[in-house]
Amino acid sequence: MIKVVGIGSGGDTITLRALKELQEADIVIGYRGYIDMIREFIRKDAVVLETEVDEIDVRIEQARSHKDRRTIVVSSGDPMIFGMGSKLYKEADEIIPGITALSLAGSVAKIPLDDSAIISASTYSIPLDSVLKRIELAIEANFTIGIYNINPSTRKNDAITIERKIREKAIGWTYYIIHNAMKEGQHVETGTVERLDITRMTMNSILILKR
Repeated sequence: MIKVVGIGSGGDTITLRALKELQEADIVIGYRGYIDMIREFIRKDAVVLETEVDEIDVRIEQARSHKDRRTIVVSSGDPMIFGMGSKLYKEADEIIPGITALSLAGSVAKIPLDDSAIISASTYSIPLDSVLKRIELAIEANFTIGIYNINPSTRKNDAITIERKIREKAIGWTYYIIHNAMKEGQHVETGTVERLDITRMTMNSILILKR
């Protein structure tokens, strides 16, 4: 049996249901950074299979090969929002929701997320032109916008192009960069988009734009 389990940002953001699944699992599969967030909750006799962040296909194959046991695949935030649930939903027996990164970030920065749009800026899997178009349309519709997966350390040119599009289209809007929401090192940067410096973001940051 394969279950994909959302763990929020670890710690006290893990749901009671997620804890139950972790404690009952025979096999726990996940990116090593996420495993570190929940290691204390895993059964001592469980087999833990750790991978690097970009080894998504490896995690999928590991889950398939252990589907005859109580196997869980760990996903930060909620599995169905840019998580492993989006990759395994056809094969998983169950998806256990978690608190999304955007929900955590919105709560930390006290930003209402009514009428919001969620966009991934991962140009590994989405063409840059598509990312820019989605941002532009969301701005035109006056949505509050949460942008995941901006990674200027490895995709700096793409990040700067996204920043340029935001500056051009969201004139007068406010940006919030929420780092490490509900985790150690949590802090928030904010200002008007004209002062946005997207290179300050990491993969542990969420960008929220609000009119």
